Order: sequence, then structure tokens, then C-alpha cells
Amino acid sequence: MKRKKDYRSKGEKFFLEYLPTEVFDSLKPKENVNYKKYRDNHRYMFNGKVQIKEWEEEISKLKDKIKGKKLQINGDDENSGWKQKMMIGYEGVQKLSNDYKFNISVGFRYRKSKILKNEENLEIGKRGRKELMKSQTTFKGETLKSNPLLYLRITRTKDVFKNLYIGKEEDVRLSIGMIYNEDWSKESIEFVKDEVRVIYTTYIRYNVFHSNWGEFFNKKHTLSDVEHWSKEMGDKRYDW
Repeated sequence: MKRKKDYRSKGEKFFLEYLPTEVFDSLKPKENVNYKKYRDNHRYMFNGKVQIKEWEEEISKLKDKIKGKKLQINGDDENSGWKQKMMIGYEGVQKLSNDYKFNISVGFRYRKSKILKNEENLEIGKRGRKELMKSQTTFKGETLKSNPLLYLRITRTKDVFKNLYIGKEEDVRLSIGMIYNEDWSKESIEFVKDEVRVIYTTYIRYNVFHSNWGEFFNKKHTLSDVEHWSKEMGDKRYDW
């Protein structure tokens, strides 16, 4: 015997029983549209509630997992957690980490020729050597201009730091290119500064490990020194 069509959402609020085919076929166009709109969205609501229930069950299980994981991390009155065990180990090795804790900042200083400096002093009323106060814009056929010089500051604490002169921008680009065997002449200046930080960070950590901060701060550490060390170390420098 053929059974009457049934709906999964039967028993839900606003549920309407199945319309026999003859009744459905007799619906006016507007009634047909409304009936379809009702039946489709009633089904969507039912399926949505089923999904929500499934998700709520999953959330409940995840909450239990989160609670258990937090217990493993923080521990309780009876059992030590990972955090407490980690802190015990941390206190034993903290000094090792502090030996290599420092910040690096990279920036440019602009040095101008004496002639241009004195012209500026004359304009603002400062004294200058008369023979240098000329309207000279070229020297040996080349245009006089500001020369950006790259400097690096290594800071351990507020009162413990060292400024290192690295070199002219073009020299720094050439040196990085020599280290990586690449052309760095067209890289953005920010990219160059970032790479200087990376190169000098590994160089500093290595040298401090093999001596100490006092000895390191007493040396100049020229660009050629760093380039030579980087090429000699190769990929091993990334371990530092």
C-alpha cells in the first residue's frame, strides 16, 4: 500500500499537512507562489535548526577539550602543569637568553660638502669661512649633493648602546650583493635596511658568544668585516 507523502519537518511550528495533488494543481498562481515560499523556507528553518543542534554538540565537545587542555597547561592543586614546569626550566636558562637580547635600528645620516654647508650657514646668518661661501654646485665635473650614510645602533639597555657606521648606500648594496651573489642595486631601501638588520643580528650574536659585549663594543666592525664573516660562514650564519 502506497503511503502518504511525509515531511521531515512534521511536528514543527507552523507545519501544514501535505496537499493532495488535485488540491495543489487547483491553486491559483499567487497561492502557488505563497505555498512554495512557505514550504521552502519552513524546510530551510528545520534544516538550520538541525545544523545548529549539531554545531552546539560539537561546541560542547570542544569546550570539554579546551577545559582539559587548559588543565594540562596550568595544572591544579594536585598536578603541575606545563607552565609551571616550563618556568622552572626558564629560570635556569634565562641568563643565556639575556646575553643575546638586543635591538637593532638602521637609519641614514646625510653628509653634505663643506661648500654647501657654508652656503646654508650664510643664508641663515651663521658665520662661515669666506673663501668657502661660493655658489658652487659642481666639483671636478660632478654635481655636489648630499651623501646618505648608513648607520646602525645596537641597544642592549637604555644606557648601553653602540652606533656603528656601515657605509654609503651604494657600498651597502654592493656588499649585500656579494654576500648573496645577487644584484641588490634596485631593491627598495626599506628592503636593504631589513637585510642589514638580519645580517648584523647573526654577526653580533656569533661574536658575543665567542667573546663578550665589552669586547664587541670596543671594536669597529666595518662593513667589510661583516661581509667577510658572512661569506665565510655561509648558510651556517642562520643558526645564529
